[in-house]
Amino acid sequence: MNIKENLWLSITENSNSDYLDFSVNTNSLGIPDTVSKNISRMINVVGFYPDTDCKTLVAALAEKYKIPSGSLLCGNGADDLLYRLVFALKPLSALIIEPTFEEYNRALELVGCKVFHYQLNPRNDFELNSDILDFITEDLDVIFLCNPNNPTGSLVCPQLLGEILEMCQKKSVLAIVDECFIEFIQEWKKYSLKQNAADSLNLVVIDAFTKTYSLAGFRLGFCISGNHALLEKMKSQGQSYGVSVPAQFAGICALMDKHYMQTTYSFLDRERDWLLSQLLTLKVEVWPSWGNFLLLRSRQLNLRQKLLERGIKTRDCSCFYGLGPEYCRIAVRLHKENETFIKAMQAILN
Repeated sequence: MNIKENLWLSITENSNSDYLDFSVNTNSLGIPDTVSKNISRMINVVGFYPDTDCKTLVAALAEKYKIPSGSLLCGNGADDLLYRLVFALKPLSALIIEPTFEEYNRALELVGCKVFHYQLNPRNDFELNSDILDFITEDLDVIFLCNPNNPTGSLVCPQLLGEILEMCQKKSVLAIVDECFIEFIQEWKKYSLKQNAADSLNLVVIDAFTKTYSLAGFRLGFCISGNHALLEKMKSQGQSYGVSVPAQFAGICALMDKHYMQTTYSFLDRERDWLLSQLLTLKVEVWPSWGNFLLLRSRQLNLRQKLLERGIKTRDCSCFYGLGPEYCRIAVRLHKENETFIKAMQAILN
């Protein structure tokens, strides 16, 4: 059997290379050098079963975030940990701040949970207001919050985060915070709840290497909580060998790269600002973002289809609660690709 040169494309979601893909919002810089330069060394260990506790990776994460190793659990991506968490809890009622990552709702549906939705307002830049505190009641078991939020890019301020956690503790509600995009913010430590979660019984923070380090294909995520009994229960909700040897190796290598994120901040701030400034001159609605993506809306035409006709793929947002087909999300890509996108937008809208 001859292995085709483009075989690697056929086993990914990006199998159609004819499109310039703005729908995927992983880090456009690609994988860190510490991963790419050491990837061939994985061949030496792929014949072995992985460490089920991911001890070396957990130690590296604990050192980075200055938290106890016992408060960490690794999984096969953030999705894996999300489903393990929901299956371990089997909540009866949940509140989701919408529009947001649709997997929260899908996981909750599988356990028959009653889901309530708090709708963010586009007229307020999708920012979360303090009235969310009125929705946190004793009738809830869990609340889901994505920060920064996908697909809106909005960020919850530290003061309101603190008030939400205080209310959750008062009402015995478990707060589940998704921080998969938070490290695209240079001052992410000011907004992250990872250290809070390590000492808390009613807070779980989920994160992954997928977006920040562009390691989507490795499937590697982790969660943090001081509720060690819950973490143990989550471990029992999936297969023992949940994180492969290559994924653990790649994660450890990524954490060793001391320059990758600084390069990311410089690139992302420059390109996101440029994209936003260009889009604001066109007949399209666009919202400021703390992530590596922007949310767009066109009321006049099917923008996503028009871009697709020009060879550009964007994220369909009609599957997000409260959003319709007039919305689409774009990733912040490299400058030449961003220029191609803007030229296509100008041709469509002018």
